[in-house]
Amino acid sequence: MRKIAAVLSLIFAMVLISGPSYGKKEKVLARVNGEPITEKDFSEALEVLPPQLRAVVQSNPDMKKKFLENLINQKLLLQQMRKEGVKEDEEIKRKVRQYREALLLKKYVDEKLSNIKVTDEEVKEYYEKHKSEFTQPAKIKVRHILVKTKKEAEEIRKKLLKGADFAALARKYSIDKASARNGGELGELTRDSLVKEFADVAFSLKVGEISKPVKTRFGYHIIQVEKKTPEVVIPLSHVKEEIRQTLLHQKRSEALRKMIEDLKKKSKVEVYVK
Repeated sequence: MRKIAAVLSLIFAMVLISGPSYGKKEKVLARVNGEPITEKDFSEALEVLPPQLRAVVQSNPDMKKKFLENLINQKLLLQQMRKEGVKEDEEIKRKVRQYREALLLKKYVDEKLSNIKVTDEEVKEYYEKHKSEFTQPAKIKVRHILVKTKKEAEEIRKKLLKGADFAALARKYSIDKASARNGGELGELTRDSLVKEFADVAFSLKVGEISKPVKTRFGYHIIQVEKKTPEVVIPLSHVKEEIRQTLLHQKRSEALRKMIEDLKKKSKVEVYVK
């Protein structure tokens, strides 16, 4: 609920700007000293919330009750404020004016740019040109035993080939103490997350295979791959709307930039600060 509390100031601003919802009869959700909080009041207050948080409140009965309780608390405070004769000072009026102008400006820009669309062909073209963005690289689940010398590594490999427990030997011999505590486990890793010498060998191993000693700047490794996950290209159908929104944002931003540039050409803008 901390996120809801963070936006209460915006909701207060909406209350101050719009006032109570009088007019046609609407469903009343609560009354505070006779003053109603209607379903419309509730909906308008919800609109101030970020989309994800709004969805959470709308889908959760307990959150709805809590949100209504916040509106009741606001109403109580507003009523008490009026009783005490507190008036809007110039700072409040300025902020309300700025907020009103921001709402009007957003509405104006949205209407001006409402004809901008993104076609399926544009989405597909973007997908094909940026396929790497939608590719999950190959991964391996790998463990290793790191020692200082090649001789040590060869002796450990012999033990493993005879059936010794990899995890036990890692705990006993590996100088990589962080992974040694977990039996040499490094987790699931991509090629780019590993040093080249290690990656070249690890990605060439079959699952379960024990590598020969591999030298890196850290020492000598004995490597075993436990699982391989191949590269996966996310289908266009899964990212179609994400791409559409990206392209729409780009198009709208460019159109707005051009609109402002045109206005500047027709206007006299004087700037007095460097």
